[in-house]
This record gives sequence, C-alpha cells and structure tokens, in this order.
Amino acid sequence: GKLAQALAYGGMTFQIEGNFDDAMSLVQEICEKLNIYLLNSINPFRLEGQKAICFEILQQLDWNVPDWFVVPGGNLGNNSALSKALMELYEIGIIKKIPRIAVIQAEGANPLYQMWKENAEFKPVKNPETIATAIKIGNPVSWQKSIAGIKWSNGVVEQVTEQEIMDAKAFVDASGIGAEPASCCSVAGAKKLVKSGIISRNDFVVGILTGNILKDPDAIVNYHTDNLKDKNIIANFANSPRQIRPEIDEVKRVLGL
Repeated sequence: GKLAQALAYGGMTFQIEGNFDDAMSLVQEICEKLNIYLLNSINPFRLEGQKAICFEILQQLDWNVPDWFVVPGGNLGNNSALSKALMELYEIGIIKKIPRIAVIQAEGANPLYQMWKENAEFKPVKNPETIATAIKIGNPVSWQKSIAGIKWSNGVVEQVTEQEIMDAKAFVDASGIGAEPASCCSVAGAKKLVKSGIISRNDFVVGILTGNILKDPDAIVNYHTDNLKDKNIIANFANSPRQIRPEIDEVKRVLGL
C-alpha cells in the first residue's frame, strides 16, 4: 500500500495517502493558503539549529578539521546546514581549511546524484523507492542550498545500492553503534568513494549517522533473517537468530557451556 505520512496540527494528526513528496507538497500548500508556519527543513530556522551538529563534531575533535564529511542525502537539510556552519566558521577564522562534503543518496531516490553526474538541471524522481525510508524523497526542498554547499567545499555526490546500504548497516550495527538504513548510506558511500579513489585511504573522514537503530527495526529483523530477497537484498553479513526452546539448558547448549 501507499506510505502514510503524518501531519500534526493543533493536537490533531492527519494521515496522508502517498509518499513523502506528496505530503510535502500538501504541507507547503496548506501553509501558504491557511497562514500556518512550516517547520520542515525548508524552514531556515531549522537549518540554523542543525548547524550545531557541525559545531559539536569539531569541538569533540578538538578543532582538528577532517578532510571529509560524509552525510546521507534525502531532503538535503542536513548537508545544507553542515556547509553553512563550515562557511561561517571558515569566514571568521575558527577553522583554517575547508573539508570536502560528500552527499550520499540511495539509488532509488537520487535526484541530486543524477543532477550532479549528468551536470544537468535538477529533476525530481517520481515514485522514489528505497529501504532507507528516511531518505525516500524524490523532490528534496533544500536541493539548491545543498548543491551550493557541495560546490563550495569541492565536494561530491554519490549513490549507493540497497545491497550496499544494508551491508553497511550490518557492519555499523555489529560495531555496537546501531543506525537506521538511511544513516548507513554514509558508511556505504565512504567505502565506495575510497574504492574509486576519490577519498584517499589516508584521509581523515567523519561519517554522520542521522538516525538510530530503533527508527526502522523491521529492516534489521528482515536482513538478519534473510527476508529481503523480494527487494533483491542478500544477507551477506547475517547474524541469524538461533531458535531454541525456552529452557536454560538450550541456552547453555547454544553457548557451548
């Protein structure tokens, strides 16, 4: 069925038939015609708040500026805020070099990548499709700010497949971090850019994970039980659950105790 998008106003919640882009279009029309303020990432104040991600990362790195920031690309607010923060820090002299920004999109929801690769005008992707639901967006509202920041930083745009996303997610989760599929585009994209030689193996790279593991638990279960074959995703790094009876001796047997 169609993805239901939620719209909340005055204590009421509306469920909209359609995908993110359908909901975004309706929300913009509502705000324009009903004099309601929009809190989506098109809102400049939201981007101002998101700049804190950059400030905190650099502070934690003791102001050692990385060579690269790698970030998922959906509605493109995150990397727009990131580049704005870096521009301001550079202009006032707090940082002395400009890190490159890599925006990673899912192959099935990749309007910015297509624009970048073909050096063409921006064209929305109709009916975007990806397991990375947080970036399942075909008409991102912040694409102009996004592309400006990428060009300013001498950055790049890359895309990753569903298989690459979920394999990267298995790696991230196994590391004890845990992230939703969309976040893991950062890791999948960084790996791809290293393989292509765009990112050097000696580069200092920061990958930003934008959502935690509980945002999309179904993707975890389905990957590790190898139930994503309908999406042409193979569980290359499955940590398959072991089925046991509810007895302590069964636990001890599996643990080899």
